[in-house]
Order: sequence, then structure tokens, then C-alpha cells
Amino acid sequence: MSLFGLYLNFSDPDRTQVLDALSGNLCRCTGYRPIIDAGLAMGSYPEPQRWGQRDAQSIERRERLRALAASPALATADGKFSAPRDVATLASLYAAAPDSLLLAGGTDIGLWVTQQLRDLPPIIWLGDVAELRGTRKDADGLWIGAGVSITDAWPVILESWPELGEQAARFASTPIRNSATLCGNLANGSPIGDALPAMLALDAVLELRNGDSVRTLPLNEFYLDYRRTALARGEFVTGVRIPPRDVTDRMASYKIARRQEQDISAVSTTFRVRVEQGKVAQVRLAYGGMAGTAKRATATENALLGKPWTLAGIDAARPALAQDFQPFTDLRATGDYRLLVAGQLLERFFLETSGENVRLPGDFAGATS
Repeated sequence: MSLFGLYLNFSDPDRTQVLDALSGNLCRCTGYRPIIDAGLAMGSYPEPQRWGQRDAQSIERRERLRALAASPALATADGKFSAPRDVATLASLYAAAPDSLLLAGGTDIGLWVTQQLRDLPPIIWLGDVAELRGTRKDADGLWIGAGVSITDAWPVILESWPELGEQAARFASTPIRNSATLCGNLANGSPIGDALPAMLALDAVLELRNGDSVRTLPLNEFYLDYRRTALARGEFVTGVRIPPRDVTDRMASYKIARRQEQDISAVSTTFRVRVEQGKVAQVRLAYGGMAGTAKRATATENALLGKPWTLAGIDAARPALAQDFQPFTDLRATGDYRLLVAGQLLERFFLETSGENVRLPGDFAGATS
């Protein structure tokens, strides 16, 4: 199915495209080589009698899809499922039934059913709300609606912040990115959600709606505790706004996991710093996997703010990470490892973005053999 989706979009893919399409498939029989070869050869396959590229892109099929999209809003007679077509109807439905479950990509909700055998409450699907499926840029920055998939969100983010390219490439697999939404990842509140550190470091602001009332809330104030957010009853996320970039910002993002692809982070980070006349004028150090929520290392930020942007300054600020975090131990990493890596990644960020003479790899402060 992954290769078929690739075929419908790229009839003659290169090796990078094939590997990306297959990143969500873990093969225990070590049979990757012939599968990759098959993907590389698909450009020479004859057009199938059905479900080929021409069929998928045909005008008739597109017109049928448009007709479906124009049909009345879906809803079951028992009220267990509804699919509003506009945000006002969505707000009204959710205000009247705030115990309902808002469904966007469903990449977590599906596991609640298949793995935890949970019974779900009434579902309100966001996928038909056109106002939530768009992105736009203006003087206030980039706005991404709550219905925008990860696949569609990352490219517009990378236009201004290409340093997040590795995070984008390592964010799940192609089918998951096609389904999951950026705002869903943020609203979920998981401490290891990979988009959270990036959005925290960029000073992202959530747009929230409750009935007819709309408010904004900095993402940094949204997470209260493990899986607990500042959403009021009946309130939901309609979008996220990322402020415009200052061209002087230095930025980097890192993900530490046991596998390069398809693995949950042990530690994920995004760092952003603005240096003026050799001193730190603004700094954002956002971490995931270090606490019950993704959060900024505010004590460490304060230790750096106003100080010279030097390796000595980084060394002096590193102990403050222990004030910001008391990391937990789980199957992915010990707490001590997480704290060590958190400091080493900060040093790596400085070395990669400062142009200062670097230490040898064995000289990283606190490094162990």
C-alpha cells in the first residue's frame, strides 16, 4: 500500500522517495533490498487496467469526489457521529455536547480502539470543515488550520525555518503524515510529540474557540501537566499561528531515538537564539521527553540571556538544566541519560551555529565513554 501510494504520486520515483515511502514498514525478514528494487522499477511497469495514475487523476473521478464533498453534512441518527461543514456548526455541536471526541487524523484514537479496546464517546469529525484545512501567511506570520495534515503543514513551515527539515523527515511515516494533523499533535499534549518542541521554540500561539468566543493562548501556557491542557470545557483548537522569523535567528532541531526512522523520541529539542553585539538577546530552549509535558528550559534560558554567546557561557548555563528538568526513566532512556544528552545537544547547537573553534568529540563537557 505504501508503494502504491508512491506510484500514484510519482510514477518513476528515485531511491530517496522509495525509502521515505517505506519508512513506516519494519521488515523482520530483512527483505528490504528486493522491495526497494521493486519500487525503483515501478516506472517501467505498464499502466494497469484499473487504479492506475490516469484513473486516479481522471476528471470523472475528481467530479465524483467534488459531488461527495458538496453533499449535506453527515450525521448518524443516534448522534454518535457528526461531520459539520463549517466552524460555526462545529462550535455549536461541541458546546452542546462537550464530552464528544473531536476527531482529526485519528492516529492516536485508532490505537485507543484497537490496542486498549476502549469504547468511544460520540465523535465529531473535523475533516469536512473547510475553514480548518487551510494555511495562510500575512504580516502576523503563518497560520495553520486544525485540519491541516502533517504532510501539508511541514512544507509551509520549512519555507521560513528550513532547519526543521530533519524533524519533518523523521516525523512518522508517509501514511501517518497524510492522516495526522499538526494541531492534533499539539492538542494531544503528549510529552514526546515531535512537533511540540519546534512550535514552543517558535513562540507559536494557539487559536481556541468555545461557542462564539475566540481567544488566543501561547503554546508555552497551554500544557499544564501530563496530558492536561488549558482547554476549557467545550473549547477546541481552530489553528496555530507562528510569528514571522527574524532573519538573525540561529536555530537547530534534534531528535534522539534508538532508530533513525519510525521511533518515539527519547529526547527531542528545538533551540533558537538571537545574538546582538555578541550577547544573547533572545533564547528559546524547548525539550520533549524530559518531563510530563514538552516545555521550555526557562532556568537555562535565563542563565544564558544577556550573557556572551560563548562556549564558556554554555558551560556555565548547563547546570541550570537540572533545575528545569528531573527526567523520568523508561524503556527508551534513563533519567540520567536524558539530562546528559539535553546538555550535550545544547553544546552541539552552539558549536554548529557559532563558527567558534570546536572541541574534539571526546571533549564535550560531561561526555562519557
